[in-house]
This record gives sequence, structure tokens and C-alpha cells, in this order.
Amino acid sequence: MKHKTKNKPKTTSIYNVLNKIKRCNGCNRKRKLNESQICKSCYKPMTAFKPSGNKIVDDFIKYTLTNRNEMISKMEFVPYDRFKNIELIVGGVFDKIYKATWIDGPISYWNHKKQKYDTYGEMKVALKELHNSKYISSEGLNELKMYYKFTLSMASYDPYDNDGYYPYISKYYGITLDPTTQNFAIIIKYYELGDLTNHLSFTEEFFNRSWLDKLNMLNNIILGLKNLHNANILHGDIHSGNILLEKNFAIIGDLTAAKISNETLDSDSDEIFGVIPYMSPEVFLGQKFVKASDIYSFSMIMWELMTGRRPFWDRNHDADLVIEICNGLRPPIVTNAPEGYIELMKECWHNDPNERPTVTNIESKIKNILLIESDNYHDNNPTKIIRSPDIGPITINSSPLRSMIDFVEST
Repeated sequence: MKHKTKNKPKTTSIYNVLNKIKRCNGCNRKRKLNESQICKSCYKPMTAFKPSGNKIVDDFIKYTLTNRNEMISKMEFVPYDRFKNIELIVGGVFDKIYKATWIDGPISYWNHKKQKYDTYGEMKVALKELHNSKYISSEGLNELKMYYKFTLSMASYDPYDNDGYYPYISKYYGITLDPTTQNFAIIIKYYELGDLTNHLSFTEEFFNRSWLDKLNMLNNIILGLKNLHNANILHGDIHSGNILLEKNFAIIGDLTAAKISNETLDSDSDEIFGVIPYMSPEVFLGQKFVKASDIYSFSMIMWELMTGRRPFWDRNHDADLVIEICNGLRPPIVTNAPEGYIELMKECWHNDPNERPTVTNIESKIKNILLIESDNYHDNNPTKIIRSPDIGPITINSSPLRSMIDFVEST
């Protein structure tokens, strides 16, 4: 009787296996590579990679493409010739912002048949030029890095929630390079209605907006700030010019001054960001910028939505104003607001940052005020919009911020 012999297991040379495991050119991790010397995980995202010619930029873009699967976290270097109808909309010595049409739009989903990413198609974007950025440093990419960190913390959210708006923070797509100036420019979503400052300049439109609309706008802003703070990010420069509007949403923009909350963001640095009326007293006094410093700035947005004017619209933005703010000066209460609104605003502008409420506390109180106002609105009894006779024309002169802070710290 013949005995059946079992099939012997196929042996594989350990040497042959290890020989195929090398560092991937995409993610730099040790993995099995294909003929292009990249791993399976990197193959798809690396098809979207286009070199900028700058190693710092290229390394960052590669990292965002390969580190996570979520599309919202992926950024691109986009050649400048993929934009058309480029138009200067903000022009300064150091700050230039252009409106442009992105011919392809951002990458969307993987097309298995074509073996490449589809794109969303033509869309309007803003191109924020980075001054003197031909030899850009890693620090020069801070705005994109902060947004990338933010997206990682929000991975559980639908990236295209709210009809395409990432949770109340403006959308960043990547970076491009102007071949004429040799300056890099950050690619950001373009918001048709501009910013809150622009909205307030149309006085009649502002006073025709109901308190229900204003509270919804304020709720959007505090949700955006809550999302940043939950990601351990300080915005560092909240003011009405950085609140962007589109449809029924208010969105926090401009992460130029943003920092991780445990990093140094204080007045010892030569780079002091901010618009004086929105800056908290502790920052003027040289103390560390903290989450409560963003809350102080938020209180000034509350005052602005109540009055239709920027805080201290009638004062020169100089060292005298800075000193008075440090001594407790706040914008006057010159008109009405829904019940609980003014009390919350005063809590947010408390001189002691430890006494200011957190974003979670503020969110809860705003929702309660919003709920009551919604009921009043549907009962045909909304809070009236009262124009204050004390609100006059805007006449402001500003002085250099750094020199004023130095003066205050020396007194």
C-alpha cells in the first residue's frame, strides 16, 4: 500500500524577501517597493505629485500626500500655468492676494480605469503671495502646516460637510510658484462675499440683517475656534478681516499667526501679529498668548456684530489706546442685543485671561441665546435692531504695532 506524501511547504529565501524591502521614495518607510521604488500605499498619491523645484516645499507636499488616506489632508503643488484670469484683489508692499480660476481644481477620487486621480474641475481660488519667498524656509510654510495639523484632528468629520465647507475654517489646497516674481503663493478657497469688515462697510445691509442671522454667524465662528482649540491650535489673529463669508456661513480664515498652543507665541518675538482693538491686554504686556487670548478677540467680534463698527473705530490705534486697554478700557455699550449677549461679551473680554470662558462654555451660551431668539423670531417678536446715535464715521490712524508694544512694556 502506497502512502500519500504531503505537499511540502514552499520555501522562500529570507534574503530575497528582505532584498525587496527598502525605503520608499514617497513616505521614506521601509516597505516592499514596486519598480518605481515606491510602496503600494504611496503609488496613488504620488501620481498627484508635481515637483516645485524647492526641496522644503516638495518634502512637505509629499508628506501630506502620503501620510494619511483622508483626501482633505492632501495638498498639491500646482504649476502656475494651471491658473487663468489672475486678478490682484489686495495689494500691499508685503501682502498681495489674487483671485484666479484654477483650471483643474483639487484632486478628488482615484480613477481605477485611468489609474490617476480625478479632479473637481474649474473653480475660483485665492492666491496669497508669500513675500520674498524664492528661498522659502520651513517656517514660511507655517500657514499650510497649521491647516494640515487641523485636518488631522478633524479626520472623523465628513471633509465635505456643510455643502463643501470644512468645519468653519477656510480651505487650503496647497501652493504654487509665480515664475515672474519667483514668489510662492498659497492656494486658498475663494469666498465670494469677502470678509466681515467688507460686509460691515455696507451699513444698510448690516442693519437689515436680523439678530437671528448674526447669532448664526457668531455660532459658526465659535465652532471654528472650538475646532482649532480642540486641535491644540491658537489662531493668534482673529479680527473681522479674517472672518470670511459665503452663503449662510461665517468661516475663520488666515492661519498666518497660528501656533501650537504649547509653543512660544509671545511678545518676545519680533513678529507680533494683530489688529490693536482685537488684541488682548496680556499680549500687550508681554505675556504668553493662550487660548483665552483668542477668546478676547472673539469678544470684539461680538461687539462688532452688535454695533456695525470695528471696536475703537473713533480712536487712533496708538500707544495711548494700548495703555488704556491694558488698564481696562473696552468699547462702549451703545445699543441693544438679545438677552444674555452683552453679559457673555463682557465675560469674554475680562482683563484676566483665566476668568474668560472656554470655547465650549461660549458655544453652549450662544446656542441658548440663539434658541430663544429663534423662538422669538417665529413668534414675530425678534430682538429689534437699534441704531445708536453714538456710532459715527470711521476715522482711524494707526502706528507700528511692534514699537507700541515695546513702549507699553517699558512703562
